[in-house]
Amino acid sequence: MINTAQLLARVDLADLVRRHGVELRKQGTELVACCPFHNENTPSFHVAEKKGFVHCFGCGVHYDAIGFLMAMDGYTFVEACRKLGGQDLGEVTRKAVREVRQRVNDKPIELWVPIYPVPDEAPAWAPGVSGRVWNPKREPREPGGTPGGWWTIDPVRADAYRAGDGSLMGYVLRTEIDGKKITPTITWCIGPRGEARWCLQPFPEPRPLYGLDQLAARPEAPVLMPQGEKCAARAAEALPMYVAMTWCGGDKGVRLTDFSPLEGRDLVLWPDADPGGIGGMLGYVDGSGLLHEGAAQLAHRAGVRSIRVVDVEGMPKGWDLADALDDGWTPRQLAAWAKSRVKAVEVQATERPAA
Repeated sequence: MINTAQLLARVDLADLVRRHGVELRKQGTELVACCPFHNENTPSFHVAEKKGFVHCFGCGVHYDAIGFLMAMDGYTFVEACRKLGGQDLGEVTRKAVREVRQRVNDKPIELWVPIYPVPDEAPAWAPGVSGRVWNPKREPREPGGTPGGWWTIDPVRADAYRAGDGSLMGYVLRTEIDGKKITPTITWCIGPRGEARWCLQPFPEPRPLYGLDQLAARPEAPVLMPQGEKCAARAAEALPMYVAMTWCGGDKGVRLTDFSPLEGRDLVLWPDADPGGIGGMLGYVDGSGLLHEGAAQLAHRAGVRSIRVVDVEGMPKGWDLADALDDGWTPRQLAAWAKSRVKAVEVQATERPAA
């Protein structure tokens, strides 16, 4: 099973471009030509073989080998990958590439496919640095138009999700609109015409955990799992004896997350002090008697060695680990309080949900 990075690494990009009738000539360390995507007399189309992309300074197109094939030949993402020799793309093509289309005002939403790892040329995100993301579900500006539009975000947080090898998978941003906090997930996506950009698009399911790079770097460390990237980042600073991890999407997102990397670890859960936070950690049974699994059940099935939970009963509604530190608790106070409140979790084995 291969991913897009492995597939692109074995493609001869210059040969691919030449086989599409583009006459390349050497200019410094790159190859240039007149752009095949617009009419011009002076070459502005560059092939950066070592960096793995083509770019036109005239019309702005920017593609890797997959995007180039999609734009030149009209292939879908999957067809282009297979044309390049990727017959088994595993994580790239699972649920992310499905034929079902959502609709806005009865117009089909264009399919944008998230890819890992994010290429080096993708703009990085940081707190206080504004950027644009594409929202495929935005209502069209004109009646009958295709859904989709740009959204400018000025994040106060930008939490990077990384794979075990440290490669970037996407971000969860934190920003405010009309005084309301929102935490959108953005992924680097390929559009239907091969264009690449940051999109308001969730991670393909099952979604990755936050902190996989630190988990891989510390194979013997126990794991502390609060809810939310802010709490996980604060926990990593205050309680460095643990690998601090979490998931995206709140209490509803937990059931869409891959907990298998936690196999063999000792896990401590630290819920927010509210029903949603506790339910997301420990699961809950609804009025009809149906069990909604939480992090405890999912981690148990993944094969963790032990599960404990910090009891937050009696704390103000919504209180969390970050609130304690914001209130002036020292790391030693935080650790001592948690030690006095932690207890074992007995998880009954549950049947694996039907695929």
